[in-house]
Amino acid sequence: MKKWFFLFVVFTYSLFLYANEPKKDIYSGGMLFYQPGYTMAHNPHQEITGLSNSIGGILRFYFWDYFTCGIYGGSQKTHYNTINSTNSYMNLGYGGVFAGGVLKTGKLRLVLSFFAGKGAISNLHIEKQNNTILEDANLYKYGVFVYSPIFSADYMLTSKISLTTQVICLTTQIPDEKHFINPTFQIGILFNR
Repeated sequence: MKKWFFLFVVFTYSLFLYANEPKKDIYSGGMLFYQPGYTMAHNPHQEITGLSNSIGGILRFYFWDYFTCGIYGGSQKTHYNTINSTNSYMNLGYGGVFAGGVLKTGKLRLVLSFFAGKGAISNLHIEKQNNTILEDANLYKYGVFVYSPIFSADYMLTSKISLTTQVICLTTQIPDEKHFINPTFQIGILFNR
């Protein structure tokens, strides 16, 4: 809780510090609403691979001309098949902070940063299912530490609105030395100030 309070104070201070400089970027934030990805993971029963989809958001604060930091989070869900079911899924919810560099030229802004934060994995693994009745299923829940590089390209549609595309690779480790890796492409809208 102290970390979030500290971040809030730093970000609030930065807003007041740069409030009198209208030509400088202060922040951008918005929704990443289209996020196709591919999950590679394991559970005690099988290797899990498959397409994933999610939703999330990002809030970036800009300092000086080349530095950004902020908060980022979302939820990534992957459905996969087992021998007797098509309804198993693995979900990663995550949130945390990031920091990185910014390069702005004309209407294009490129951002390369690194994300780290806490997350939780929920995995419903169905071995046997009879219509809507689960006859043999396991539910796994893990608290995890998640990290990822983030590469973003923002195109300024207006001075207040940008279209953003991002490439990330969510990575974490679940018990028994198993890895969860999820490269994802993201598209969204950012509101700028």
